[in-house]
Amino acid sequence: MTLFNLVHFTRPEWLLLIPIVGLLGVLFTMKATHQGLKQLIAPHLLVHLTHEHKGHNLNKWLGILSSLLLCLGLSGISFDKSSTPLYVAPNKTIFVVDQSLSMYATDVRPNRQTKAKQILRDILNQDMEGEFALVAFAGDAYVISPFTQDKQTLIHFLVALDPVIMPLYGSQFHKGLELATGLLDPTDTNAHIIAITDELNDQDAAFMEDNGRLSNLKFDVIALGTEAGANIRVPNGETLRRNGFPILAKTPVEKIQQATNNIGGNFYTHDLTPTDLKTISQSSDFSDARDAKDSGVLGVTWNEQGQWFALPFLLWMLWQFKTRALFVFLVALPLLPQQGKATPMDWFKTPDQKAQEAVNLGDWEEARALFENPNWKAASHYATEDYDSAAELLREFAHSPEEYYNLGNALALKGDLDDAIEAYKSALKQKPNFKEAQQNLEYLQDLKEQQKQQQEQDNQQGNQQNKQQNTPDKTQQNSKDNPRSEDENQDTQSQTQDKDPLNQDNQSSSSTEQDNSSQDMSSSQETQQALDQWLRQIQDDPGTLLQRKLWYLHQERRNENRFNEEEGMQPW
Repeated sequence: MTLFNLVHFTRPEWLLLIPIVGLLGVLFTMKATHQGLKQLIAPHLLVHLTHEHKGHNLNKWLGILSSLLLCLGLSGISFDKSSTPLYVAPNKTIFVVDQSLSMYATDVRPNRQTKAKQILRDILNQDMEGEFALVAFAGDAYVISPFTQDKQTLIHFLVALDPVIMPLYGSQFHKGLELATGLLDPTDTNAHIIAITDELNDQDAAFMEDNGRLSNLKFDVIALGTEAGANIRVPNGETLRRNGFPILAKTPVEKIQQATNNIGGNFYTHDLTPTDLKTISQSSDFSDARDAKDSGVLGVTWNEQGQWFALPFLLWMLWQFKTRALFVFLVALPLLPQQGKATPMDWFKTPDQKAQEAVNLGDWEEARALFENPNWKAASHYATEDYDSAAELLREFAHSPEEYYNLGNALALKGDLDDAIEAYKSALKQKPNFKEAQQNLEYLQDLKEQQKQQQEQDNQQGNQQNKQQNTPDKTQQNSKDNPRSEDENQDTQSQTQDKDPLNQDNQSSSSTEQDNSSQDMSSSQETQQALDQWLRQIQDDPGTLLQRKLWYLHQERRNENRFNEEEGMQPW
């Protein structure tokens, strides 16, 4: 809970204790009256039977105040916030949605299209991580949204998605699957495809069985509609007809289930239960937390200060037991940790543990002196940029691919490129798919090649300079022998300039270019202002924008789409 973006409560339910503490405090501070006793007991005896506290109630009020502050501390009160990097799972989820005209069938109320959008929203609202993409298909398949970490982007496109905006009518499920698998890289192992369709022909089933990529990733298929089918009612209220008879759109549920089971996928009907939704969403979350990658986005984290609000209550409690609290404080005083001195607990720690504590504090110099483990000691030398010592240590015990990779890094930073290349090669022999080692190896090989070429160029330039120094300059000798030659050359150049009209044309053309450039700058500014005004007048209609996008994609594949239309492909 955040108040005016200034105060944040991590656990606001603890604030409910504040009125309770206040009420109890009022009850405890109320003075007790003896009106009933005065009526039953004589006044001269009542004085000896009752005791009236004549001191002040400062201790009680301090207790109430410290208790209220404790409630604030338990609520996780925060005043400042910090930015921290956010990490995302490497999962990739692609939604493949059928947008054929049969999605207007009314066997699922109000129609299949509305049900499909509802299913997608329910899945996206589950606890899913990673990147998401949206592919829609009808007579052809189109990428509605490329991979994004923002699930709201897909929900925004769902509002505008509709079968009537598809450039080419039909139902080509295999094209949607082909486009979805094409969005994935060969290295994407944490991939998940969720398909929603109401049709599956023989070509689609054959593609699913022949495409080995689908069987190697998470694949869920949700069938919309029923075997009995229903009429197709388009948005204007009319029923889609063929040869004067209403079209009955049937969903081959058993055929879709059989084809999905054959490749090891999971089949669902449109009547999804909460358990089904949870199963679908969890199937995307199967990566190790160590594989998470930096999203490049900074998140806001509120820093709690509740411990300071609990301190007054602790002091007040100590005051209630003054004698015992003082004794405990005197006993514990010698055991308090002091900066720069070892505590008794340090006697039981190994040098590596002490060095690790120094690393946690950022003191690599001290850690380098304390580490005994050669691997960690080499890491400390590497962190302090002592690459010579790090390389010497790593040479002694390098056996695994990771150790050879670290040795190569130390040698490369040391400047020993040849030995670094051999170290990377040793790492790749043991682990051929070691991508980092392969990249560093290729970089050093390219660097060696560049150094070799630069050295050859330097040698050639040096040889040319030596030849020029050893060869006498005939032109200088001639100029010394004939002093008139320089004057004659100057006269000749001036004459050629006077005779050559191109020089004058070049001067005039340069001035003309300057004028044209200034005019172009002014015209570009006017064009930009007109463009800004025009953009302000554009209405942000997501349906129209998405329709234009799909139409442009359709035009890029115009020849192929025309062939499909000529083949008489079913338009629903």
